[in-house]
Amino acid sequence: MLRKTHAFFAAATAFFVGLTPSQIIASSFFGIVSDMDHTLGLRHRGFTHSILFALLSFVISSALFPNLALPVLIGVITHIFADMLNPEGVELFYPSKKNYRIAKFRFNSKSGNGIVITLSLALIFLKLKGYSINLSIIKNLAYTIHNYAIKIGIK
Repeated sequence: MLRKTHAFFAAATAFFVGLTPSQIIASSFFGIVSDMDHTLGLRHRGFTHSILFALLSFVISSALFPNLALPVLIGVITHIFADMLNPEGVELFYPSKKNYRIAKFRFNSKSGNGIVITLSLALIFLKLKGYSINLSIIKNLAYTIHNYAIKIGIK
């Protein structure tokens, strides 16, 4: 998927779950972070496109900045989902090298990006109609991790 598609999907998901405007912007930014694998010299759609990366990102951001933990998680998870629409898929269960995919759209495919944009617009529409998902349990987990990090002297 294109960067703008990743960013919009993450922002729409953050809006849907009721995050603040600044958290929505953060989600949008973290929606493209997984593609830093190129910059870091890592294999594309490997570690930074895995459940392990999503969990580590959540735990680290929870320990340091708990108000960013959910935007980080949303950004990374939506990125992984969108890239699973590519023929190459992602190494979802890294370090296993097996790739998982949902469809076979090229990253710049109008159809593939259109599906993600349509899903994003549907999330915005549903939120405006009053639908949402309560993620308070994940928010509470982030603050629990943060408090533990303070207790053991990480922050």
